[in-house]
Amino acid sequence: MSNQEAMQQLADRFMNDEGFREQMKQDPEGAAQREGFALDEEDRQALKSMDWSGSDEALNNRVSKAFVGKWC
Repeated sequence: MSNQEAMQQLADRFMNDEGFREQMKQDPEGAAQREGFALDEEDRQALKSMDWSGSDEALNNRVSKAFVGKWC
């Protein structure tokens, strides 16, 4: 799986899986790694620097822009 595909899958999973979304809010890098998403250094830094507070809708927009929009 390419890094692009992994990040798109991570964003999709975040937006559609409430349990995963809660794990990402608490430990985004660890949650992604535990689920087998291959992260490069740039993606790990993006996860660390993202503001994980706010509503699910706001977070969905942030994740979509950060990971899906990056590859379009």
